[in-house]
Amino acid sequence: MNLLQRTNQSWKVWLFVALLLAGSAATLLQGFLYEPLGKELAMQIAVAGLGLLIGGFLWAAGAIRCPQCELKLLIHAITKEGFFTWFSWLLQVDSCPKCGHGEVPRKTASRRRVKGLKRP
Repeated sequence: MNLLQRTNQSWKVWLFVALLLAGSAATLLQGFLYEPLGKELAMQIAVAGLGLLIGGFLWAAGAIRCPQCELKLLIHAITKEGFFTWFSWLLQVDSCPKCGHGEVPRKTASRRRVKGLKRP
């Protein structure tokens, strides 16, 4: 289970995707709606689509955070993980890259003493 699922934030990512898809569809399809709906309504749809795109991004950038150190994970993913891999990184990250929140503690293995080797 990844960090966003453990902290109940995965719904924010999917809402962000839905807002981006709705905004993109409204912006791109306004050209097809220009004739049947008229110039005024088609422009309002395009502006509303742009508002959904920008508003969705700004909301998600502030809302998807690490619960411990408040690192904005969406901003970190886009700036540090690369343009083509940020979304998959965001869905698969197991622990916060800044503070390590969500990291599963490792089992400590018992050390064997080996004859003849001394540590300084």
